[in-house]
Amino acid sequence: LILIPPKDVLKAFMPALFKEFYPNTVLIIESTEVQMESPSALDKQSMCYSSYKSRPTIKCLVGITPSGVIAFVSQLYPGSTTDKEITVKCGLLDKLERGDEVMADKGFLIQDELANIGVTLTMPAFLKGKKQFLVEETEKNKKVASLRLHVERCMERIKNWHILDRTLPISLSPVAEDMFITIAALTNFHPPLIS
Repeated sequence: LILIPPKDVLKAFMPALFKEFYPNTVLIIESTEVQMESPSALDKQSMCYSSYKSRPTIKCLVGITPSGVIAFVSQLYPGSTTDKEITVKCGLLDKLERGDEVMADKGFLIQDELANIGVTLTMPAFLKGKKQFLVEETEKNKKVASLRLHVERCMERIKNWHILDRTLPISLSPVAEDMFITIAALTNFHPPLIS
């Protein structure tokens, strides 16, 4: 229920804005974190501590197609794992092909890893020491942000199952990955995100 569709299927269901501006986009990726109970072992506590959330978490990478279907879910990683580390370790790079395009937020510093396999990364521009963006950069940022909004809406759908609202007990850590994948698969049964 969770797989990257063939290119002809991606193209057939690709929204008009993607066709016009980013026609080679295969996935929009985002990471998400779920709060978990603090492990008793000190080394595990530091591994699971998310500086972004300021608490122990488990984290995974989710990829949706331009039409809003969940097409990739990584295994779960401790909260201290960076988005780049997850992207490299989770096997996503093996599923992409030369000429593909991946859309991500600024936190995904994976340009080199994607370039090595012939995949383009589309993300908002950085200021890089400038005081303001050029007009072209501002327009690109607006387009990318409006298209990336769909992955945020998809993450909201996943969290709306409310199974992961409360702190995940350590006793459920052996099945947490299965829980998340099942929730993601069930989310694909919702009506389309993008019409």
